[in-house]
Amino acid sequence: MSIFNHKVFIGLTVKLSAEDAEQHMAASPRVVGRQLAEAVDAHVREHALGYYPPLDYFRGSSVLDEELLDAAENMGWLVSRLVREELGRRLRAVFSRVSFQTVQTVAFSMPSVRPGQKDALERLAEHYTPTRVRVDLEMSLIQKRPNPEGLEHFARSVLLRWVEPAFEEVEVTSVHLIE
Repeated sequence: MSIFNHKVFIGLTVKLSAEDAEQHMAASPRVVGRQLAEAVDAHVREHALGYYPPLDYFRGSSVLDEELLDAAENMGWLVSRLVREELGRRLRAVFSRVSFQTVQTVAFSMPSVRPGQKDALERLAEHYTPTRVRVDLEMSLIQKRPNPEGLEHFARSVLLRWVEPAFEEVEVTSVHLIE
């Protein structure tokens, strides 16, 4: 009997609940996200921009308080670390190898919301709240069958079953076999 090692790449976005995050922080991530969104929204409307820039755009400018940006960055780093630890702990029980390719706080990426959209300020505050993390994983599965057919669906299902209970939201953005 042969054993086959199949590699799978999975991209996902995970949201740590604000309550879980606040247990490890002095300030509320929701309050920081809301303050960032209000300042950015005021700047965008004043200058008639058609988009909301990522937070790094405001580094060194007087639009955002540097301490507020630093707080968001520190919160994002802590949330990323907590997410990485929890994913690693849960996934190593079911996958033979788990390798983190990227771990990125969503708050510092380009927001998909635009100033003219309905509930733009609320959606921007949600985006800038540093509790959502984008993760790319490379994992290995050991199976008895050589044919990897259906393995993508299986890996996605197993990942969700083991990960969803630990987070407020989990969204699998991509799954594909490697090699």
